[in-house]
Amino acid sequence: MSHIVTKPELDSQSPLGASHKHDTKVLDDRGFVTANGSRLMRNGSTYHVSGANYWQAMNLGMADGPSSNRLRVLRDLETLASYGINMVRIMAASEGSQFGTALDRTYPVLMDSPGIYNEAVFEGLDWVLAQLPTYNMTATVTLANYWTWSGGIPQYVSWATDTEIPYPSQWDPLKQIFEGGDYDTFLAYANRFYADESIYHVVQEWYKAHVRTVLERVNTVTGIRYKDDPAIMAWELMNEPQIIDNVDDDAGERLLFRWIDDSAKYIRSIDTHHLVTTGAESKNGARWFDVMHRSEHITLASCHFWPLNWGYYNSTDPTNASVDYSITKMRDFVRSNSAWAQELGLPAVLFEYGMMRDNWGEFSGVGAYSPDAPVSHRNRFYRAVVDCVREFSASTGGGAMAGSAFWAYSGLGRPPRAPTTALTWTGDPPHEPPGWNSVYDKDVETLDIIRLNSHAGI
Repeated sequence: MSHIVTKPELDSQSPLGASHKHDTKVLDDRGFVTANGSRLMRNGSTYHVSGANYWQAMNLGMADGPSSNRLRVLRDLETLASYGINMVRIMAASEGSQFGTALDRTYPVLMDSPGIYNEAVFEGLDWVLAQLPTYNMTATVTLANYWTWSGGIPQYVSWATDTEIPYPSQWDPLKQIFEGGDYDTFLAYANRFYADESIYHVVQEWYKAHVRTVLERVNTVTGIRYKDDPAIMAWELMNEPQIIDNVDDDAGERLLFRWIDDSAKYIRSIDTHHLVTTGAESKNGARWFDVMHRSEHITLASCHFWPLNWGYYNSTDPTNASVDYSITKMRDFVRSNSAWAQELGLPAVLFEYGMMRDNWGEFSGVGAYSPDAPVSHRNRFYRAVVDCVREFSASTGGGAMAGSAFWAYSGLGRPPRAPTTALTWTGDPPHEPPGWNSVYDKDVETLDIIRLNSHAGI
């Protein structure tokens, strides 16, 4: 997720007629989640994703160190399972800078520099994956990030060019405000990862080497290679790859498709068990949805919906006007993505959706980041998402939606009581205010709504 406001394009005319339609039927039921047309399957039954974003799991799962909190992970997973959650979306990527640490990034990182790994962080990921079968969960594992909060592809560009990242506006934890650089400058820098021919082959080899390292890794807890582990539902190429729109449209489409197709093909050359998805927000209309999903090596479509970030939701309006408008836009968005996925013969998952706590009255301003702030609008929005995904699911509505995952679970984690630069590992990455979109273990009404998602595919 990024906090940047960018308007999505929800064009209803799909140009997908010339695209490859995927044959996603996979005859392998040894506990792996597979795709069969617009449905996900596991062990011969429909697998409807009732998911939670729990990106911080790898660091929390470390045996020791400042981010380690295995007891919290166990209690968080137990709570999620009790509300019907069957999938967590987690990171298997974070990258270090040659220019030192930055306030808005996670530490310790998994990869300090290209090919140089922190084994203790990797073992944290091992441990988390080993816990999932106990709770009847799987994981969508993200292999890179577009955004800088974990290093991400801007760090790959920084390594290749030995230049500092031009950070966009981010949360200053001491000043308690967003401030920073220009968004377009940042986009142009990050997009060099797949658009700059002078470094493309270098950064792509680094990326593919990381992919191979993760997929071929033998879990130190279970002894199972990641590529053979049914606890993993899907590999995600990148969290929120952005379109390339600072060049000719056709050239941008070719460059982004080249990267997606090459990366997905590489994963499938190593691992034929697991689903492969893009991590796309799918906010830029049918053409770009096609670009991001038409590769024959992509087996699951991805979409995200962010009403505040995209300018639909006014968090300071205490009436239902703004949240109801957001719900209308969400329904249009899910309907469109379901249709586009169907045309490609893919199931789709809404891998991110979220809304902040009520932001008016005594909880105006930064008060909305308090765990004590009400969640009336959030609950109204979450319930609408659950109902909409059910309406457009392959099981109950004839669509392509195979589930959803809320952003994000903080569980026992709480934001700090006073401004601090220390990482707090809530559901909000460090480039955002702690508590912005977090769902806590005490948010029972919200979790009860999320529980409905576990029945949405029935």
